Amino acid sequence: MSERQNKEIGKRLQDARLDQGLTIDYIQEKTKIQKRYLMAIEAGQMNDLPGDYYVKSFVSQYAAVVGLDAHKLLAGGLQASKEAETRAKSFATGPLPSRTTQHKQVEKESEFSRRYGKYMAYVPTVVVVVIVVVVLGTIWGMSHANNSSQPHLNSSRVSVTNEASSTKKKKDSSSSSSSKAESQKISQVGSSTTEYTLKNAPKSGSKLTFKAGTSNAWISVSSDGTQSWSSTLQTGTSHTEKIAKGVSKVTITMGNAPQTTITVNGKSFDFNPQKDTTQTKTITLTIDD
Repeated sequence: MSERQNKEIGKRLQDARLDQGLTIDYIQEKTKIQKRYLMAIEAGQMNDLPGDYYVKSFVSQYAAVVGLDAHKLLAGGLQASKEAETRAKSFATGPLPSRTTQHKQVEKESEFSRRYGKYMAYVPTVVVVVIVVVVLGTIWGMSHANNSSQPHLNSSRVSVTNEASSTKKKKDSSSSSSSKAESQKISQVGSSTTEYTLKNAPKSGSKLTFKAGTSNAWISVSSDGTQSWSSTLQTGTSHTEKIAKGVSKVTITMGNAPQTTITVNGKSFDFNPQKDTTQTKTITLTIDD
């Protein structure tokens, strides 16, 4: 693999470790690999390792601890290297554009970057703001329309004539509020796309069911920092993981997020409302009883 691919593999491993709050010493303890080799892997300096066999072995062990699919990690690096080599050969054998054409292309790209480059970073934020404004405007409009259609009652004409009926309404209201309070609810933490809160979870513990779609899906589950399950689900298969009573934080790492669905206590959990196509995704579910 090229130096660039080595660095990419090292960075993905390091990012996964930092996302889970793990230290390099912890990785050393779990894998029994010397710390200097682990640091070399993260830096993309694979030449510091004894040989290719040790590179694959050490990367695989490291990936297993931080919840990444080592096979896909290494295969991706090899595939990217092959594609780069193919592009290089194609470029070498193809006709080169004239110097005049190259100069015009560079001037065109520089002019576009100078005029519009500084604005491109704001496009996603502007789109999100517009969507939020439209949604809030729609909600306000519907609420205003409902309030306008309600008849205004003169308070002087309202009187309580049946105490038993009033008591019954209060009980029904209390029962309805209690039922709502006991219903499970999963909420996004602020604007984060990876942190969620589970309220009103079962007192005896929760159940998380994972299912793979039209392709295999690698999944790892940790409860309060301790890994409880890690495996690759075959296409169309599912697995239910029991979360023990008292666990406050569950970390879920997925190697094929778009093809993975999650159900929490029998209810669907939409962990990807933005519908992005990111393959590797780590989400945190805080259980608030």
